[in-house]
Amino acid sequence: MLKVNKRKEPLEFKEYKKKKKPINWEGYDNKIKENLKKSLLKEQEGNCCPYCEVKIHLERSHIEHIKPKDKFPKFLHEYDNMIACCVSNKNCGATKANQWDNLFINPVLDNPEEYFKYDIKTGRILPIDEVGYKFDRAETTIRFLNLNEKNLCDKRKVYILKFRDTQKEYRKFFQEFPSLKRYLQNVLT
Repeated sequence: MLKVNKRKEPLEFKEYKKKKKPINWEGYDNKIKENLKKSLLKEQEGNCCPYCEVKIHLERSHIEHIKPKDKFPKFLHEYDNMIACCVSNKNCGATKANQWDNLFINPVLDNPEEYFKYDIKTGRILPIDEVGYKFDRAETTIRFLNLNEKNLCDKRKVYILKFRDTQKEYRKFFQEFPSLKRYLQNVLT
């Protein structure tokens, strides 16, 4: 999961709300939703879904209300309650749906990296703590978002293997070319 550092609410969105006064999500037209999604994507590290960290694109994403709009209508129009999310039907917004618990880790308010670690053999995401409040928050979030869905774990395993192989290659390379290593360190830093 990724932390989202929110920027200022887009002026166009603010003006639309003021002028049109939509009473529900359907009251926003497609153009404003698309522009809103563009703004949200710019805030998100690497254009990744803040929940599962998979790369997303404008056409293959949706606007996710962190606190579900059906349960929290007062947050329906709040920019800080919105992220651009992947469209997977096996995890993230699809499995979270209208579920809510105050234990849920909010990627806008919380730093998810303080709660999670990875099993490098299986690609599973796990709570850092083994018991207590942080454990409960991590477990709740993993369950709501189905962050250990098989395809996500498989993608993480591939990434872990590639990362290990790359590290081995770097070490080997620098063992063979010590003067080049020193040269590059001086020139590139």
